[in-house]
Amino acid sequence: MRLRIGLGRLGMAAVGLALALLQAEPAAAAEAHDIPLSPHQSELVAKAEATINAMGTMRARFLQAGPEGDITEGNVYLSRPGKLRVVYDPPTPVLVVANGSYFTFVDTKLQQFSYMDLDNTPAGLLLKKSVKFTGGDVAITRIKEPPGVAEITLVSKKDPAVGSLTLVFTTQPFALAQWRVIDAQNLTTSVTLQNIELGVALKQDLFETPQPR
Repeated sequence: MRLRIGLGRLGMAAVGLALALLQAEPAAAAEAHDIPLSPHQSELVAKAEATINAMGTMRARFLQAGPEGDITEGNVYLSRPGKLRVVYDPPTPVLVVANGSYFTFVDTKLQQFSYMDLDNTPAGLLLKKSVKFTGGDVAITRIKEPPGVAEITLVSKKDPAVGSLTLVFTTQPFALAQWRVIDAQNLTTSVTLQNIELGVALKQDLFETPQPR
C-alpha cells in the first residue's frame, strides 16, 4: 500500500524521530553500495543488529534537536515488530503512530493527518522482526568510533539522495542511545534516548491508528 504524504514542518521533524528518510523528490543518483568492512567493523555491525533485534518493547523519554536549533521532548513507545508511538510534550502538537503497516503523522492542533508506508522507510527496516543492515535495501556508508561510542550510517541503496540515517550506540554497555537523520535538503535532526526501559508491558491500543475527530 502506498499512501499520499503531506507533511508540514512539524510532521517532517516527526519523521526524523521516527527514523524515516524523507521521501522528497531527489535528483537521479547512482545506487549506494556498502563500504568494505574490517573484521572488527563486521563484529560491530553484528552487535548493532543483535541489539535492535533484542528490543521487543521499549519505553523512553527523548530529546530531539531540530535543524534550526529547536529542542523538543516527549515519550516514545516501541513494540517490535512494526509498532511505534511518539508523543511530543506540549506545546509541540505532534503525534506519530506506526501500526505495523504504515506511519500516521498527526498535527493534533490542526487535526491534519499524513501517512507514509512503513516499508518505504528505514524505520520499516528497524521495526522488522529480524533486522539486518547488510545484504538488503540499505547500504552502510560509514562507521565511526569516537571514545565509548559506535556510529553506523545507512542510506537507501536505490535512492541515496533522499538522506541518511546514523544509529549511535554506546559500547559499555552496547545499547542504542541516539539516531540522526540528514534529509534530502541536508538538514539534520538528532534524537537522544533517555530513561530507557526495555521489556516493558505496553497496551496495544497505544499503536492503534489515530482517527480524525
